[in-house]
Amino acid sequence: MKIGIFSLSSCSGCQIEFLNLESHILDLLSILEISEAQILMTGNHDGDFDIVFIEGSPTTEHEVELLRSLRKRSGLLVALGTCACYGGVQRMVEENGIKHAVRMQYGESSPVASLIPRGIFEYVNVDAKLYGCPFERKELLELVKALVMDMEYRDRDYSVCTECVLRENDCLLERGEPCMGPVTRGGCAARCPSNGMHCTGCRGEYPDMNVESHVRILKSAGYSDEEIRALYNKYARRMP
Repeated sequence: MKIGIFSLSSCSGCQIEFLNLESHILDLLSILEISEAQILMTGNHDGDFDIVFIEGSPTTEHEVELLRSLRKRSGLLVALGTCACYGGVQRMVEENGIKHAVRMQYGESSPVASLIPRGIFEYVNVDAKLYGCPFERKELLELVKALVMDMEYRDRDYSVCTECVLRENDCLLERGEPCMGPVTRGGCAARCPSNGMHCTGCRGEYPDMNVESHVRILKSAGYSDEEIRALYNKYARRMP
């Protein structure tokens, strides 16, 4: 199966994580042929791909055109990481009203001024999503296995809180810390809370989240509306 790994506006962290599979990389390459990956090789693959993995979010019209072109050339298209799934930190430019300031600074005709950060699903059909900043390697392997075997790949439909409970972690919200675990999709093994750090919500929303309850808890801990909005906006999440 021929694959391509492409970056839109991003830090390229997910593309690097893809190559950080260590002992699994040779097994992966036995079934996948990397025809194009910007961080690995120069030159362009002019043909079609069985699977295209895209990290980052489009912030210019040129990147939107590239995204649509890759959709036409790919059998399956996978959103790789939070930026591709939701818009990522790039979307903070728009959510926080910075876009107008950028236009004032650089002019309406500047590519910087045409920022349109959104998850790639808002421009093209996406067949699968790998959440996280960066995504989880285990989930990548599970996804590839499912695609190769023509099986359904299922997203995690539980919260980070569920994983904390399974690991018998102390609740950071009860300590007054601004943890986003109750409204964030699980699958990371509660890595941050398990190491004493509050969840920042990088994996995005999960289906049964209760935003209202979470906001009440944060407010009772003394956080202001502005601080709570900043927590939700960090990864282009839905504002309370």
